[in-house]
Amino acid sequence: MDGHGADRTRRWTPNRDTTGPPPGGRPLPPRPTETTLARPPAPRPSPPATASTHDETPFEVPRYDPARFLQGLVATGWRQAEERGQSVHLQGPWPTIAVYPSSFAAVVDGGQDSLRAYAGQQDLPRHAGLVFTRAPLYHVNHPDMVPLDILLWKLALGASRGRLPLDTSLDTPWTLGEWPNFTRLIVTPGAMSIAALWTRQACTLRQTIHLLNLPPADVFAFYAAAAAIDLIHPELPPPPAPTTRPAASPTPPPLPAINPTPRRGLLRKVFDKLRTT
Repeated sequence: MDGHGADRTRRWTPNRDTTGPPPGGRPLPPRPTETTLARPPAPRPSPPATASTHDETPFEVPRYDPARFLQGLVATGWRQAEERGQSVHLQGPWPTIAVYPSSFAAVVDGGQDSLRAYAGQQDLPRHAGLVFTRAPLYHVNHPDMVPLDILLWKLALGASRGRLPLDTSLDTPWTLGEWPNFTRLIVTPGAMSIAALWTRQACTLRQTIHLLNLPPADVFAFYAAAAAIDLIHPELPPPPAPTTRPAASPTPPPLPAINPTPRRGLLRKVFDKLRTT
């Protein structure tokens, strides 16, 4: 599962038991150049809402905040490292994660499966430290190097666990920008059917649940993972028709005056002479 020649199709499932502290997890000592993330705002109350499909079958809509999980921490570190043109090491009570935006890759100390126990733990980013550096901590051919989209896909599934990200509407039509690389990404239940539908037409989450007859949790999990790697996009309304008036046709120029020819003048004199005789 390192993204370099290993079996990339082996299924990886998040550990649902996240009630206790991770085994053996110890925070790493701070470095002089270490910057600590700002404490996120207080948790927003998000009790499970209820919705229904077109057949009026109600279902729950549990939600989660990606910023409060490792998924959001890795995404934030990646964006900041890209802006700085540096790599970033995400340190905390989990195996160190090094993100290299220029190569769109990451290294997880101990392998990406070592994050399984941490992906579903809420508020871990509160204890995170981001260390930016131009000197890579790991070699580009490190055995634990993994493409960043694979890592974010897994972390999103571990954080979502069938829940929908906050502020995601059930009635926004979504389309899939490209077909997911299921040869290396985890194939969640119903993922193939959802991807086929969203590449063929724009569809809302509510319509997807109804048309494919899937459990809402399967649709929400696929959405969370696809959104984490920027695979899906909302369908934008068509631009309004132009309201400008059509240009008026130009007025044709006046015809030039026709001067009488000498022959017409001679005929007129003949007719005048005939009238007088």
